[in-house]
Amino acid sequence: MPDREAVTAALGAAMADLQAAIDADDQALADHLGVHRTDLRCLDLAFRHGPLPSGRLARMLGLTPGSMTALVDRLIKAGYVRREPDPAHGRRVLVVPTEHAVRIVTDSLRDRLAEAHAELDKFSDAELDAIVRFLRSATDRHERAAARLRGTSHHDRHR
Repeated sequence: MPDREAVTAALGAAMADLQAAIDADDQALADHLGVHRTDLRCLDLAFRHGPLPSGRLARMLGLTPGSMTALVDRLIKAGYVRREPDPAHGRRVLVVPTEHAVRIVTDSLRDRLAEAHAELDKFSDAELDAIVRFLRSATDRHERAAARLRGTSHHDRHR
């Protein structure tokens, strides 16, 4: 069995490779859809979390209300989202993916999801649970690091 230091180093390298591959894949998908990367992140959030108020999306994406309005306008023009009144809140508007967007994204991701599910079949339930725990921990760590960086300007760090 390899020593822990070697396995830990291999895991770190694999995570860096995964991050670079996801970044390249996201850029390729954004290019394919003809949108900006932040627009793609917005679409991802709307798909994964369902229709969301534009204010919440703005907070999740770290955008000002004006920037969020421009982003949603671009996605509407591209045919990927629409605005709908929020039935639970009279003045609030929800950002909702269109059927066109659902079809395009589903077609783009179908083969890769099938591959991923085939890969997952090679792992035991306990291994999958460990992978999920590690990924959630890594996500939390990165979110905390990003929040710290956002809270401290570059200028402040070099005083």
